[in-house]
Amino acid sequence: MAYNLEQLGPIGFQDLAAALAVQTFGAGVSVMGAGRDGGRDLYFKGPLIWHKSDEEAGEVWDGYTVFQVKHKKQLSARPSDDASWLWGEVREELETWADPSSGRNPVPDHLVIITNVPLTPVPDAGGHDFLNTKIQGYIDGLKDASRDVGKGADRKARLARISRLHKWRLWDGNQIQALLNSHAGVRQAFPGFLTAADVFANLAEFTGSLPLEQLEPGLRAHARTTLTSEGLIYFDEAGAGDGVSLPVHRVAIDLPVTLNGGTERTTVIQHVLDRGEHMLRPKLTTHRGPRHLIVAGAPGNGKTTISKFLVQAYRAAMLTGASDLSTAHQQVISGMDEALQRFGRTLPQHRRWAMRIDLAQYAEKHGLDEDSTLISYIAERVSKRSNLGNVRPSALLAWMKRWPWFLVLDGLDEVTEPTVRKRLIERVTELVNNAEADDCDLFVVLTTRPIGYTENIAPAQFQRIDLDYLEPEQAVRYGTLVTMVRLHDLDRTEKIIQQLKKAADDEALRNLLRTPLQVLILTIIVGAAGRLAPDRFSLFWGYYETVFKRERDKQTGFNRILQEHGQQIQQLHERIGFALQARSEAGDRSNATLTHQELENFTWEVLHDAGFKPSGVDADLRSNIVAAATRRLVLIAPHGDKGYGFDVRSLQELMAAMHLTTGPLDVVVERLRKAAPSPHWRNTWIFAAGRLFFDPQPHVQQALVELVESIDDDAYARLGNVVPIGPRLALDLIDDGMARGIPKWRDRLIAHGLQVLQEPLPPDLLTIARIVVRFADAGDQQREIIAEGLRDALVWSPRARKTTQQLQALVRIVAEEINSRPKTRWLAEVLKRPGDPTPPTPPDGWADFDDEIATYPLSENEFDIVTRAVAALRWISRHGAGKQHAEDILAALAEDQAARALAAALNHVVPHEPILVLMLRDDVLPSVHRAAVGELLLKLRSTGLGEPVQ
Repeated sequence: MAYNLEQLGPIGFQDLAAALAVQTFGAGVSVMGAGRDGGRDLYFKGPLIWHKSDEEAGEVWDGYTVFQVKHKKQLSARPSDDASWLWGEVREELETWADPSSGRNPVPDHLVIITNVPLTPVPDAGGHDFLNTKIQGYIDGLKDASRDVGKGADRKARLARISRLHKWRLWDGNQIQALLNSHAGVRQAFPGFLTAADVFANLAEFTGSLPLEQLEPGLRAHARTTLTSEGLIYFDEAGAGDGVSLPVHRVAIDLPVTLNGGTERTTVIQHVLDRGEHMLRPKLTTHRGPRHLIVAGAPGNGKTTISKFLVQAYRAAMLTGASDLSTAHQQVISGMDEALQRFGRTLPQHRRWAMRIDLAQYAEKHGLDEDSTLISYIAERVSKRSNLGNVRPSALLAWMKRWPWFLVLDGLDEVTEPTVRKRLIERVTELVNNAEADDCDLFVVLTTRPIGYTENIAPAQFQRIDLDYLEPEQAVRYGTLVTMVRLHDLDRTEKIIQQLKKAADDEALRNLLRTPLQVLILTIIVGAAGRLAPDRFSLFWGYYETVFKRERDKQTGFNRILQEHGQQIQQLHERIGFALQARSEAGDRSNATLTHQELENFTWEVLHDAGFKPSGVDADLRSNIVAAATRRLVLIAPHGDKGYGFDVRSLQELMAAMHLTTGPLDVVVERLRKAAPSPHWRNTWIFAAGRLFFDPQPHVQQALVELVESIDDDAYARLGNVVPIGPRLALDLIDDGMARGIPKWRDRLIAHGLQVLQEPLPPDLLTIARIVVRFADAGDQQREIIAEGLRDALVWSPRARKTTQQLQALVRIVAEEINSRPKTRWLAEVLKRPGDPTPPTPPDGWADFDDEIATYPLSENEFDIVTRAVAALRWISRHGAGKQHAEDILAALAEDQAARALAAALNHVVPHEPILVLMLRDDVLPSVHRAAVGELLLKLRSTGLGEPVQ
């Protein structure tokens, strides 16, 4: 059969050329990656052997051979036009090599032009002879001195360079077709050759002996069904709409990302699709480095929307052109194509079978099963969506070995229970390692929030990229987009867009435009003539009030309930949000919902606490509230047969924060102290802090600041003196904007936040740099506070000096990102004060460490536990962590006196042992931080229910 070489696109065709060259000439062919390659797509140094063929027999090219790849997107009707196009491309390359000032060195001894253009073989008049004649004519032209007019030296210099080219050869489209027939392994690695209509029709070639009746119907049905059902976005998920779904391609934007420690910046769709185009089977791919991606992004940063969009892009590419598609299918494919064109892309050329897995759902269903694999779960999902019987895991494995896959694993951060999370990560690692061993063209994208992600999953397999905040102009574009698709009133749309632009220009409001979710919420508030406050809690709480007011004012059967019982409705949201947040820590409830009976019980409790008689005269009120929830009760929505809950996790966390901060101040502070270390509760914690700052009472704000400053004191069980959490909490509050207008709290928080520079190699240093630079750019006073903090840090210790200098190296990168003031960029040059001493090298404190352990009052059992932990710490300081060593330390931290002893002893060695601190922070303590605290917080909720903070 003929292969559609144009369909591959320039990236795919270059990879194909590389694979064929390696197969033909061996591993000595060097493949150049993306970027400036000096005219070398591939090259070979040494004897290159042309195997015997009809054309020539066993010729050897000894020297430096360059391969250049030229792909024409669309072939012309006349072959002569294609040959002329190819000559233009080749001539440009020859002129560049001939130019002494081009910097292309060395000029090759031999040249191979690889192209998808088929050259006609007609002697003299055909495209093949035409190209050869033109190349020779170019060289001969430089030998002609008859037209020299004062430029003879230039001609001679160019001739001297190009004369080094002794031989050349053409691999045209016809030759590529022949090579593909000869190299079945390469051919099967590029299913993108096939037109989309051939994808399923030619399954037999790509599935070997697997009976088609077991696989083809299920995969076809799954691809078509999910194309129209899984690529939908609901703006009413947060109570913002009327239940109408929108295709993801209408509202998706290409979000900015940073990678390689912040030194590179691109966009997520561009980066993922580029990676997908380059990736082939492990034994054929020219890609170097980790194969798969981890996309980390803050709450509301659009990870799920992007994951749906990318999966839809691959589904659309796989199905486009097929003959058995409905009008709805065609509309989705056209919409995806148009959306990608907005981003300067086309549908993926390297077609992949695509699947998206919600990891919280997988963990809830199979997280505790020892024998559950991701492949078996995918087979289960495909079977359910195809309605054609069971697709066996073994059949899917055979499919994965034959056909490229794109797999999105969405929401690792929602799986928090340590045992289940560990098992899930093992399943992910198992999948990618087995796929590599089986030479499968599998491309995996995993998404997570950055807070709490410390595992550094399979670094040889996964590269992490970080979603950045939207820039103001991007936020305005997105706000404009979602407003136009949500509303059909041009006057209202224009007013909202104008308010968005004003917010983007307002320093105090700009931080509200950082994520797609925040922009959406802001457009809804502005559309309802709401007031904007410059912090995230106020934004989200204003959103609840806006949606509540809109629902209350609707002429529905439930508006009277909302009008007369708004306080109880709010309390119901708070209690349910808190309960679901606590419940979702459990291993089998990562995707937490309430049953109908539980909803009734919560409603009963809220009404009873307010003095109603929900089992008596107010039974109808209870029934009406529950009935309202079966449709939607402001933010609480039905989840099919799973029960009831919040569709947007951040809104669940907001309500949990409201419940967490209800009661006497001392009780609230204690709850926040318990919840602070947990990554699962971190966003809730920040919302809770925002509520306390929203309260204008200075003593409440002071209590929060003092909590942040003291939260690591006496925190022996998590070694708060060794790996403190307070500095990051302080930076989170600064970045959230809640203390912006109160300098005395703002300055104390940033001062404590800069204590993070005491750490060795903070994994989130780029995030820290962004917070610091944004704070400094807000004004001269803030900038001087940061400058003074950097001067202090440069003399704290050698470790702090190194971390501070690493942060300063990122200042200009971040300043460029946010287009900061020139003075802010000067922070990169801050030095220690003249006269300040150079930080001394700390002494080896292990002798004092041993004395501390020996003299600490411990029982015999406690001493045995501590002794094992001490041995583990010494091992880690020399060799790094191991599973058993981590368990020995954790066992000691679980005993109060043992933990106190270790914390006291570690004070002596921490300044001298950065590697030990790093290993404790990244490999040991995360499991302590992830310990479930929901039940404890529920117990602490027993005091002061229903009372505001006092």
